[in-house]
Amino acid sequence: MSEPEDDDALTIRGEIGTSSVPELLRSFVASNETGILSFRHGEDTKTLYIMGGRVVWAASNNPDERLGENLLFHGKIGVRNYVEAGAQIRPGRRLGAILVELNALEPEDLLPSVELQVRETLMDLFSWTRGEYEFRFEELDPEKMVTVNLPTEQLILDGVRSTRAWTQVNRGIGGDIQTVFSQTGNHDVLYKLELSTEEQEILSRVNGRSTVEQICDVSYLSNFETCRILWALSVLGVIKRSGAEEHARQGAGVAAQESALDLEGIVEKFNQMFSRIYTFLRARMGDDVDSFMDEALEEVCRQYGALFEGVDLKHYGRADYEQMLANVADLNADQRKTIMVTGLNELVFILQLKVRLRQGTQEEAVVSGIIKDGLRRLGAG
Repeated sequence: MSEPEDDDALTIRGEIGTSSVPELLRSFVASNETGILSFRHGEDTKTLYIMGGRVVWAASNNPDERLGENLLFHGKIGVRNYVEAGAQIRPGRRLGAILVELNALEPEDLLPSVELQVRETLMDLFSWTRGEYEFRFEELDPEKMVTVNLPTEQLILDGVRSTRAWTQVNRGIGGDIQTVFSQTGNHDVLYKLELSTEEQEILSRVNGRSTVEQICDVSYLSNFETCRILWALSVLGVIKRSGAEEHARQGAGVAAQESALDLEGIVEKFNQMFSRIYTFLRARMGDDVDSFMDEALEEVCRQYGALFEGVDLKHYGRADYEQMLANVADLNADQRKTIMVTGLNELVFILQLKVRLRQGTQEEAVVSGIIKDGLRRLGAG
């Protein structure tokens, strides 16, 4: 990012190639800036209007990305509506209002249609890897423009999800599969994101010790997708790259912390999470919840059979700590803790995945909330 020139102190310019669209947008959003962010590549120009760190509008010089064309593409209006409304556009008369006046579009459908247009303009912009950008600091008058209220953090996440440029992803993870990430504890941003079950699993593997390669090895997603979500979480400030000294310092701190933690207390926090999930599912499934929990445990036993031998989840979803401890009694303290925490984490993932497949996304959203809260409590020690 270049510094403002003396004769143009309110404008910042630079090349997309030295950064990326998601990173640029996040930097202006995180600092709560207000102004106009423009991107140019060849003859194409896209412009984002940012107010207090929030994207409130997006425009493009591509005629196929205008509101009318977008509505026509999605079947919201017909060709005759499009032609008639276009003929009535005048200064001060916007297409959306004209379509409503012509009864071609219901008033309650106007804002969602505008939001869809803004979103799709942004999604295309996130694919740009070359071009120039310019940010002009200036106050925006909301009364002189249509504004939308889209969750910017989720837009950035969705934009990164859509990229197919390995060069950007690789640079975003530090250009090295031995890069180590740690969580920042930025729960304010995390709670604004809708992460898939697989993405939550990747986040749970970020512990300040595991390398990108190690996380890829255990991820249910492809290596490319895993690296891409790590980059997205890094852009959004949920995780950060650890330097060599910081990594060593974190490793020592984690080791000291883990040696002091009570393993039974950790398992109890997992059991509190399982119990809440069990209670919720019992209200939805009745007595079938026990067989559901058995199926989940059976799946996790394919990898952690020795740990869960003789354990069931029929007692309000709780796993018997004493039985698990007896199952791994021949291991040293560190090994016992590692296999217990890893196995219980895997059980969390399988339960959420099975809820989505069996019960649907609405029930999964509730279970996801329970899991997020449970993992937060575990992270707090």
